[in-house]
Amino acid sequence: MQLETLRGCTMLVPRDQAAVALRIRTRTFTELSKQARQQMPVGEADMELLKVAILKALQTGAKTSEQLQLVVPSSLIQDFGQDLKRIGLTNSLSLAINLLKEEGKLIKLQSRKRLDSTSYSLVLTSSLLPEIDPFNLRIEEACAQLATQYFRAESPARVKDFAWWAGINVTDAMRAAAEVKPKLVPIPVEGTKDEFLIAESELAEFFRFEAQESAINFIPYRDTYLKGQREIVNRFVSAEHADKPFSRWKGKLINDPLATIIQEGRVIGVWEWNEDEEQVDLLLFDPSMPKHVEKAVRKRAGELAHFIKANLGEVRLQGLDYGPHQMTGIHDLKVFWGKGVQVDVRV
Repeated sequence: MQLETLRGCTMLVPRDQAAVALRIRTRTFTELSKQARQQMPVGEADMELLKVAILKALQTGAKTSEQLQLVVPSSLIQDFGQDLKRIGLTNSLSLAINLLKEEGKLIKLQSRKRLDSTSYSLVLTSSLLPEIDPFNLRIEEACAQLATQYFRAESPARVKDFAWWAGINVTDAMRAAAEVKPKLVPIPVEGTKDEFLIAESELAEFFRFEAQESAINFIPYRDTYLKGQREIVNRFVSAEHADKPFSRWKGKLINDPLATIIQEGRVIGVWEWNEDEEQVDLLLFDPSMPKHVEKAVRKRAGELAHFIKANLGEVRLQGLDYGPHQMTGIHDLKVFWGKGVQVDVRV
């Protein structure tokens, strides 16, 4: 299911991990409202009344924010001034909704069952997830469960990688990592003095692993491979190509990985599905790539194209519209490559 969780981002979360996802969510609007309390035209008592009215209105079923505006007392809905709007606080109804989401009482739900839909409704957490109360879970326990999931997927990784990914401070990340079972142990990584951690139970398998020679993998758009650790330049992608595996917003590089081609753990190019031609389009970074490697890449692309045509039918591999400012198509992005713009993958 889709839930707003780490750093306020919307993510796909297994239902049995929903309590952790909701508990770990950053309470941005809670903190902002405390800081801006004196500037608000709505007092604390009225804000509480508005929150109660929203919860009551949703007892009859999911509603959009526009529908809520019609059923809650109009006297409680106040527009905010420009100073508040600059920090993301637009009006009292929007703030009340966000506060209730951060309290674990409301969930934003897609009105249409599509990952690329931008139409949302609001529903009571107790209606959608009657089996959980996220605030019955201690934050320390939630962080420990999250650390277990993170290091299972990303190790060897550092505590500061986990803190960055989860949006928590390093001290809380250290405490959470100490609670992971089986316990985490340090492992040396060539080229750095940083402490990388891995579950002790995975050490033997880790050291036995041997990569296939010239292993080629195609991974999808927004895959966690390039989003799970803070420092990826010179680990997963060379410095000279560091700006290439990411999309752009208004021309500025953002930490949003494209569909990438991986050879022996390193990003060597990007790919996308060409619906008109029914084939995989490729852009390889190094024009002097050995011929046998390029041949292996193109063979793998052909196998992927066959799989897509045979199994995915009308399923879209990319959204209908990323908007006028976000650039994710590899052919559109080429014009920006090599301009040295910074991306949020460097320390």
